[in-house]
Amino acid sequence: MVAASDEGLDPAVALRVRTSIAAATPDRPGLGRVLFELSRVVSFEHAALTRFDPVAGVHRTAASVGYPPGALEVIDTCLHAHPMFTQLRDERVPLELGEVPAAARSGPVFERVIVPLGYRQGLTQPLFGVDGRYLGMLNMSGTAGLPFSRSSMTALALLADVVGAALDPCRSPETTVDPGESVVLVGPGNAVHAVTEFAAPGLFAPGTAGFRLARSVAESGCPRDHLLLVGGEVYRTRMRAARSGGTRVAYRRIDPPHALTLRELEVLALLPAGGSNARIAADLGVEPSTIATHIERILRKLNAPNRTVAATTAVRWGLEVDAVG
Repeated sequence: MVAASDEGLDPAVALRVRTSIAAATPDRPGLGRVLFELSRVVSFEHAALTRFDPVAGVHRTAASVGYPPGALEVIDTCLHAHPMFTQLRDERVPLELGEVPAAARSGPVFERVIVPLGYRQGLTQPLFGVDGRYLGMLNMSGTAGLPFSRSSMTALALLADVVGAALDPCRSPETTVDPGESVVLVGPGNAVHAVTEFAAPGLFAPGTAGFRLARSVAESGCPRDHLLLVGGEVYRTRMRAARSGGTRVAYRRIDPPHALTLRELEVLALLPAGGSNARIAADLGVEPSTIATHIERILRKLNAPNRTVAATTAVRWGLEVDAVG
């Protein structure tokens, strides 16, 4: 890896690096480019960007330079268990290897990575989204005995926000996470990943209505909002095409709107198709008279004059029912 000069931080170079990193995509090639750009302003031998998996509670390497696979495995699976990890994440400041107290120089990260590989220089920079979500870490290491230069530390302080943005699937202002929302990324193929803590990727797994809707957003590139009924729960979803491919889905559980029952929502979801009461009854396995009663109640609760207006409301809500759920 070509290392930056330690003589001082050139503002023009730093600005070009910042612009390039800000344009990077949050996939492996894009994040590899981030590490390359960082080498222009920070001196390091080995570096890695690791993304935090909030469901598994571990880090996962997103891009790396120089670290052997065994070292990356230890960083991914053991870093979060180090006694200083919580402090590092809570204080949101970079930590140099030389600043780690002697009492904390133990555990797999030291015993299986730092000591065997002869690292005498190291830096860990926690990364966060614009809304404060913890995203992961930037780790840099070297065998030189000198600490990171002041210019390198200044560069990292100036670039931490765009490096975090490059790592973040929710990177644009229109896709920030609202209070109470969980986020998953429905990627290319059948991959579904949790982005936020307590997210439930299974709601959007292959074969579900959520997965089908997310794939349609990725294919069209058009953002869509949906009211999704899954397994007796109602979710409001916001689906946006992700720059890395696939769809970023923000969702939250809500109470059924307008005091509709779950069965009434199921009936309402079938109205846009234009089916008769008999057809809807057949789809739901009930009698046509039961459907007529449901529709009467739906119209009253929605204050809709007829079933056409009710069907329009279902379309406006993006109402979908997941038969799998």
